[in-house]
Parts: sequence; structure tokens; C-alpha cells
Amino acid sequence: MKKSKLYEYTGYFLSAIVVALFLFSAVDFAMGVPPFYVVADNPSSMSPTINYGWVVMIYKVPFQQLHVGDIIVFNDPRGNPDVIVHRIISANSCNGQLCFMTKGDNNQTNPTPDPWNVTQSYYIGKVIAIIPYLGYITPALWGFRGLTALLPVTFVILLIALLLAVKKMLESNQTTSQLSQDQPERSSQMMPPPVS
Repeated sequence: MKKSKLYEYTGYFLSAIVVALFLFSAVDFAMGVPPFYVVADNPSSMSPTINYGWVVMIYKVPFQQLHVGDIIVFNDPRGNPDVIVHRIISANSCNGQLCFMTKGDNNQTNPTPDPWNVTQSYYIGKVIAIIPYLGYITPALWGFRGLTALLPVTFVILLIALLLAVKKMLESNQTTSQLSQDQPERSSQMMPPPVS
């Protein structure tokens, strides 16, 4: 398979992934569930599974279908405005209703289970994918607020545009170089034989 076909198919594949993520996000957002969360606690309470600056994709699986071992996102039961990402370690009954005990995977920051039970009222969604490092483009992790938050995003977009322009220029130079190498061979083949 030629390189150009490989690039073309790779582009189609990546485009399909972006469209799928967009549609997934739109449906989740329409249902009132933010589809992505950036892990902003440092050190992460879920390290090494989920580290600082990583993004988790969530889906609102019905609460009754959750199992021990699932990683869930929930509002802090203590009333803090924080959102917590922890693993279910046991299922319990709280006042006759299903609830879960959770714990972070990082045994240094979370040596014991959480001192609360997560009920359906705190539950946001189940982690279905972990995207390493993507959260680092989030301005909030860099300390930017308000309109200044657009600066790092603009920088990343400009950097990507610059890299694409350099790639295109290199490909163009390579094509021109190939044509110039082919030209002398063709001209020598087309010249008539010397007359003696």
C-alpha cells in the first residue's frame, strides 16, 4: 500500500473517531451528563490508574448496573463542590437502598476506604475510557482563568497548524526533488543519437 493511501485511510479513521466522540459528547451533554472530566488533584488519588492531567470519559450507566471494580465519578458526599473519581470496592445497603463504598487506587494518598457511601443522588457516571495527558491542554490546570484561558488553547492550535504546514512543505520539497531527479534521465533518453 502506498504511503499516500495509508495517510488517507488514517485520516478517515481519525475523522471517524472525532465524529464519534462529538456525537457521544452531544448525547451525553443533552442528557445532562458532562462526558469528560479532567483529573486535577495532584497527586491523583487514582494514580497509577489515572494520573494528574488525564481525562476520563464517562457514561451514565444505570446505578443498579454498577459492579465492584468499576471506576465511577460522583459529587463529593461531604457537600464540597468537588467531583470525585474513585473505584467501587463494595456494594452495601443504605436505608434499604443500594449504595457503594469507594476508594482511590493511590494507596499513599488513600490508604483506607472513603468515609462515606455513594448513593444514587451523588452518582454522575461510570468511567468508560481514560485518555492520558489530554487534560494538560486544559487552561485550568495551568492556572489561567477568564479570557486568559484562551491563550494556551490558541497556542496549541497555532502549534498544530505550524506542524501541519511544515509537513506539507517537506512533502512538497520531496516531490519537487523526485521530479528534478527524474528529469535528467528522461532528457537523456529523448536525445537523438550523435551524428558521426
